[in-house]
Amino acid sequence: MSDYSQQDREQLAVLVMGVLNDWNIREEYQLALLGLPETTAGRELTKFSRGKALPDDEQLLQRVVHLLGIQQALGVVYPLNARMAGFWLTTANRFFTNTPMTVMLEEGVSGMDRVWRHLDCHRNWEEP
Repeated sequence: MSDYSQQDREQLAVLVMGVLNDWNIREEYQLALLGLPETTAGRELTKFSRGKALPDDEQLLQRVVHLLGIQQALGVVYPLNARMAGFWLTTANRFFTNTPMTVMLEEGVSGMDRVWRHLDCHRNWEEP
């Protein structure tokens, strides 16, 4: 069990689905980023967008926190163009030798952490 209440998980669901939709990425990538099974129906993502609480699962919630942190950092890096987040994530980056999205999809939480740390230097000062 996590430390997140039902209401917290409902709010996180709306927030993270808004971010994933703003990034304009495919449904299968959304499922993978959240760590949900590939067999999860697309309508579940729609339900999350409308406020259905995320499952009380530590791994999933950890992924959500990372995704929201990445979005916040992208908003700081690109404050004048909200579309840049999705573009940056899906464009090859020499630091990663691939796209940041590929890093996150292939490496899971550790890849998300690498992307977040690259975008937000404050993360590098925190305890690992």
